[in-house]
Amino acid sequence: AVVSTQSTGNYYYFALFFLVQILAMAWKGTVLPYAGPTLAAEVSLLLLYALCEAIRLYLGNKGNLTEQPFPTVVFLLLTLPMTMAYVFTMLLQTYVLHLDAIMSYIGIGFCGLEFILGIVVLLQFSRSDI
Repeated sequence: AVVSTQSTGNYYYFALFFLVQILAMAWKGTVLPYAGPTLAAEVSLLLLYALCEAIRLYLGNKGNLTEQPFPTVVFLLLTLPMTMAYVFTMLLQTYVLHLDAIMSYIGIGFCGLEFILGIVVLLQFSRSDI
């Protein structure tokens, strides 16, 4: 039951992050010049990121509530691409707002905390199997 509370908090943060990113990209697309299909590529990456993050959070919650190690391991493995997505948002977008960077730092913090808690939960699962 360690990760479920943390994941619930991240569901709310993820929804806020996604909403802010969509609004920021809409603003950037109308105010700032983008070369060719760059804006469409960045929006596509955001949608892919949203899908992957939703799956990651679902598996973390499912693995914790059912006390099964497989969904928890997949949750932990998906944490790396999600961290990379936050780094992309923070550093590698065509235009990075201060808001993008701040929200990405917070998201990386959530990923790190969830990774640590996920390891703790896996250790508890392995101890309960003995």
